[in-house]
Amino acid sequence: GGADQKGPVFLKEPTNRIDFSNSTGAEIECKASGNPMPEIIWIRSDGTAVGDVPGLRQISSDGKLVFPPFRAEDYRQEVHAQVYACLARNQFGSIISRDVHVRAVVNQFYGADILMEYVIRGNAAVLKCSIPSFVADFVRVESWIDEEGTELRPSENYDGKYLVLPSGELHIREVGPEDGYKSYQCRTKHRLTGETRLSATKGRLVITEPVGSVRPKVNPQDKHQFIDVELASSYSLLCMAQSYPTPSFRWYKFIEGTTRKQAVVLNDRVKQVSGTLIIKDAVVEDSGKYLCVVNNSVGGESVETVLTVTAPLSAKIDPPTQTVDFGRPAVFTCQYTGNPIKTVSWMKDGKAIGHSEPVLRIESVKKEDKGMYQCFVRNDQESAEASAELKLGG
Repeated sequence: GGADQKGPVFLKEPTNRIDFSNSTGAEIECKASGNPMPEIIWIRSDGTAVGDVPGLRQISSDGKLVFPPFRAEDYRQEVHAQVYACLARNQFGSIISRDVHVRAVVNQFYGADILMEYVIRGNAAVLKCSIPSFVADFVRVESWIDEEGTELRPSENYDGKYLVLPSGELHIREVGPEDGYKSYQCRTKHRLTGETRLSATKGRLVITEPVGSVRPKVNPQDKHQFIDVELASSYSLLCMAQSYPTPSFRWYKFIEGTTRKQAVVLNDRVKQVSGTLIIKDAVVEDSGKYLCVVNNSVGGESVETVLTVTAPLSAKIDPPTQTVDFGRPAVFTCQYTGNPIKTVSWMKDGKAIGHSEPVLRIESVKKEDKGMYQCFVRNDQESAEASAELKLGG
């Protein structure tokens, strides 16, 4: 009878982002339970169903969305750079998965370059491995190699002359004239293909000798920075200033919503090397606006950085199922976690209902109110959803 019959619930929902190489292809799985067993339909973000595109996209008999490996010239944006979702439905209602951003990347040659860095003797230098924008999301710096073939890797030894920062730059402290004779290459790794390669060019430092005193200088593009980092990862905040005599660096963090600031406290988790702040195991509370104040005997400068620590979004609805008699009220509460959260929205049976509060209240339940309710939380990078069923009583 009716008691064991129920609307669809996701057992396996695809992740928000699926990046794959054209040489590997990808399979995206979506599974739901319910009674009767729900059917799975793949849709685009506008709600239209997607079908097979021979050789490029197919839906397998068990409901997977399959992207076979393909030749570069067969790349199609509407297939390979698309937002999909999975819809599960039976006679009791429909639910839609979170947004699934699919991105196929065509293997193409890239070279990393290292620009020369001009640095006043005695200051710290930072060499950047510049990776072309078309592969920047997939390539990271694994290590640096000096002209003698010595490999420098990210480490937590902050006392040495060299430090590979979490974001991949090579930090060299207290440079002297001898550092002008050394050269460095970066080794990068592509996360989709696994291949590593050495930078095409070698980076070097040009050491300048100060003539008299030099006030702290910062390049205009380095004065205001915005950084997003993932929860629990390590990261560094750069303060790229130099002067003669060499400057002192002091880091502050603004108290949220005010113009007051507090000195950043250094400890086991938060280190400062020259002007660079290195923080491991990021927590959401690290988010905010930071100020690096640089001074020497002839002047001062400052650098502002806005940091957002992102935490994965998740949602659940309380209660997950409720049976309500005609004319009685029903209340669903969406409980969510993650950072940042930009919007909350609700759907009923796969259609938006124009409600954007965490609590959904139906004053007086009617026949057409029965079905599946979902709450979605979103930010610019990801989304998460939860579903609940409303059944009618006697």
